[in-house]
Amino acid sequence: MRRRWILANPQKTDAERLSGELGLSPLLASLLASRGLADPASADGFLRARLDEHLRSPMLFRDMGAACERLAQALQRGERIGIHGDYDVDGISGSALLVRFFRALGSEPALYIPHRLNDGYGLKETGVRALAEQGARVMVTVDCGGVNHEEIRVAARLGMDVIVCDHHQVSDTPLPARAVLNPIEESCGFPFRGLCGTGIAFYLAAGLRMRLRESGATQLPDLRRLLDLVALGTIADVVPVVEENRVLVKHGLREIEGSRSPGMIALKAVSGVSRLSSGAIGFRLAPRLNASGRLSDARRAVELLTTDDRALAERLAVALDDENRARQRIEREAVDEAVAQVEEAGDAERRHCIVLASPDWHPGVVGIVAARLVDRYHRPAVLIALDAAAGTGRGSGRSIHGVNLYAALRQCADLMIGFGGHPMAVGMTVQADRVADIAARLESILAGSTPAEALVPSRRVDAELSLEHLDGAVLSDLDRLEPYGTSNPEPVFLARGVRVLSKALVGSSHLKLFVEGGGCRFSAIGFGMADREVVAGDEVEILYRPRLSDWGNQRSVEIELRDLRRA
Repeated sequence: MRRRWILANPQKTDAERLSGELGLSPLLASLLASRGLADPASADGFLRARLDEHLRSPMLFRDMGAACERLAQALQRGERIGIHGDYDVDGISGSALLVRFFRALGSEPALYIPHRLNDGYGLKETGVRALAEQGARVMVTVDCGGVNHEEIRVAARLGMDVIVCDHHQVSDTPLPARAVLNPIEESCGFPFRGLCGTGIAFYLAAGLRMRLRESGATQLPDLRRLLDLVALGTIADVVPVVEENRVLVKHGLREIEGSRSPGMIALKAVSGVSRLSSGAIGFRLAPRLNASGRLSDARRAVELLTTDDRALAERLAVALDDENRARQRIEREAVDEAVAQVEEAGDAERRHCIVLASPDWHPGVVGIVAARLVDRYHRPAVLIALDAAAGTGRGSGRSIHGVNLYAALRQCADLMIGFGGHPMAVGMTVQADRVADIAARLESILAGSTPAEALVPSRRVDAELSLEHLDGAVLSDLDRLEPYGTSNPEPVFLARGVRVLSKALVGSSHLKLFVEGGGCRFSAIGFGMADREVVAGDEVEILYRPRLSDWGNQRSVEIELRDLRRA
């Protein structure tokens, strides 16, 4: 599918001001300005991202004082604290963070992580009762609970106070909880709305540490040791890597790099990760943690991230790696069937939303498959795994920028058993015989509300950078922008007048080129671009990202192609 190329056009005066006041190269100044960091103080804070300067106080959360007071009482009285997480990487990481934190305070928490197939998404009465049976008197939710009035009332009847740490949808009426920490709630008090569940759990730990220190405690956990888990959850949950999240991820990557945690060491080993980056987390570490929650029991992933037993960590990491391989096979089969359904219908370009269902799909992978369809067809996609025996289905959806899929799904609430999520990702449980009705209504809703331009895929281009200007100084500038992620994507550059010297295929799907521009020659790889019609001798325009290669003990600059077209 041909994409529009949209070249960023920051104010020249903004870039010149940043360059002059901060001593930055024109390229780096322009990249910062195009990211909305035109103010020198903001740009300087973005680049330095210091823990001691650029994190806001946890006490800005409206309910943080109440949450910390109750937890401090529980620690003082010897009451057991329960943690109810979610089964994705954010819920896993946030739960592991609180387990490690409370253990360091001498308190062994009770833990409940729901099973995707048995329990479904979110806070359920089953989990509430399980924690009560383990003796919990305070329950902290991680990445769930934001709309669960009845489950929180059940907790109260069972003698548990509830502290909600969530960042999903907000309840229309106040929750009957002791404290609610949810940054997307208007009255929450915390200025940055982009924290994930693990980030909120970290702020809860930071607030409680402050409360304990004020009361005279001296032997308190070092919060920096928990930043590895914050980086995992933040990157995996695809929240904006700016402001607090940028600081936490930047320092969290350093913690993962030098981690002494047996679980983190074992996870890196089975993932084949040597150099840490946001991409390494998103594409190597996180999928292995996610695999447990998709196919079996996510508690094993929490155990991996919290154990001090090296042998156990290695066994768990290998098991998660095996499960991830199984997940990849199941995913490939589901993608092939989903694409076949779309192609057979032959109307993808006319649709505003793709809704598919099958009894052959595993409910643990439909979200990933939906994301693959979004990448391929640039349409919101909802995939539903049907349970023929029960007559129900569990679905997951992914959206495109400019289309609020959660808002559209809310208008289909009467057709579903339950649903949840946020603008870019949703989950639902449905009756099998209502799938066609849901598909028709979603199509009608989105047809009437989706701007035409939202359905045309586009590539954001940060700057025009000819190949002759690509050198070590450029790579050094790009290093200063890391870590990358949502709202701070890795820069993509445009080069014109590029000559293709040779072409080859790598495997069945990747394009390998040798190109020349401005007298400089580079090796270029285009992942998934084997179908591009280009031959040696063509003059092309390319969108690319530069890469530093250490192949064969020789360092060289290579190019990762993002798109190309004939000049």
